Amino acid sequence: MLTRRTLARDAKIEGIGLHTGKMVHMHLRPAPSGSGIVFVRTDLDHAEIPATLAHVGPSFYATVIGREEVTVSTIEHLMAALYALQIDDVRVELDGPEVPVMDGSSRPFVDALRKAGSSEHDEPRQYITIIRPVSVSHDEKRVAIYPCSEFRVTYAIDFDHPRLGYQELTAGLWGQRAFDEKLAPARTFTFERDVQALQREGLALGGSLDNAVVIGDEGILNQELRFPDEFVRHKMLDLTGDLSLLGHPVRGHVVAYRAGHDMHLRLAKRILECGDCWYLAPWSGAGMNHEAAAGA
Repeated sequence: MLTRRTLARDAKIEGIGLHTGKMVHMHLRPAPSGSGIVFVRTDLDHAEIPATLAHVGPSFYATVIGREEVTVSTIEHLMAALYALQIDDVRVELDGPEVPVMDGSSRPFVDALRKAGSSEHDEPRQYITIIRPVSVSHDEKRVAIYPCSEFRVTYAIDFDHPRLGYQELTAGLWGQRAFDEKLAPARTFTFERDVQALQREGLALGGSLDNAVVIGDEGILNQELRFPDEFVRHKMLDLTGDLSLLGHPVRGHVVAYRAGHDMHLRLAKRILECGDCWYLAPWSGAGMNHEAAAGA
């Protein structure tokens, strides 16, 4: 039986926020079984915000959660790492309004979490198992989830730019190794022409070539990509972090076209609304355990 897990030791991470440009100190601590992922603003009287869909705010350029006017933004890369490493219960303390961007990927968070290690609780982990399709769409954007024995994603992006264009990838993401190899290193990206517009809105103030892939009119400004299709892989990383706000790991095949944070979260909310399209139960795969999952 797969059980809930927390950290074995504290993990400390610090860096600037992608959108605020301010230094943030973050402290991840072990938490009791069933507490879930809870963000704590130590700079605001230790205000607590559970990382659940009930606390999601408007999320376009980053995923934002809030409670009583206290917010934490850009949580998706950390949430994806916690989801992939099967860490269910943790207290995330930070002294600012945004999770550090690090290098723009999930890899620094994965490294820090692995260094801290994990500890098993006695309570079984519950999985959302999809039994009927659920879908949402808006204009040309579409995202749906279908029954599948594992967490699997097919994602397509289509940009009117010669360096991006159309990219599509399908990947099974059950297990830590799959996430490590396929998604964790993929960095966030933006167009050079959009940076000034974002900064006028108070966003991307901490952005640089050290923490994002920047695409100019003539090509990519960074020295090299980590994958030829790094852009679609990062979208899949964002999706993983956004779906983690369901509060339970998912067994289903997500198919997305030209989606983003807003569409990911619309799908997650629709899943919860469609109670006859899924059931919640412990993992029932014969012989499965944490070690097998990690090597999947």
